[in-house]
Amino acid sequence: MRAKTLFTAVVVAASLAAAPASAGSAAPADPVAPTGCAPTDATGRPIQLGHADNGRTICLQRWQRLYVTLSVDPVRYPNPHNWWTPVQASGDVLVALPLPAPPPPGTTAAAYRATRPGRGGLASYRDFCPPEIPCGAPVLPWRVTVDVN
Repeated sequence: MRAKTLFTAVVVAASLAAAPASAGSAAPADPVAPTGCAPTDATGRPIQLGHADNGRTICLQRWQRLYVTLSVDPVRYPNPHNWWTPVQASGDVLVALPLPAPPPPGTTAAAYRATRPGRGGLASYRDFCPPEIPCGAPVLPWRVTVDVN
């Protein structure tokens, strides 16, 4: 748990360090909202997503950052086969950003920046069964729809 807390603190610190110094240096906002959505956080601060956001639709402003952290208990699930797969972005509204540090064991993390108006998505899944023992349990999907103004 301490490693997860430290990782989250590093991600937050990196996002604050990367924030514009003033409103004058930020990218101009689009006057028209092509997707018609209201921003999830109108201040433009980075959005943090996790397990509880599965199935959600979020709305970002152009240039807003988005972080995803999905984790399992690595003691209970020591095999990486049972961890969340790398988060995959669909559509062309998000660009992947480098992570400031590798995530701790059992944690899948991703960072994105919204770059153009439109709709995209994020997806991951995890398997409950060990790879050597087929148990018939369904995979657990994680999906979020992302609208960008």
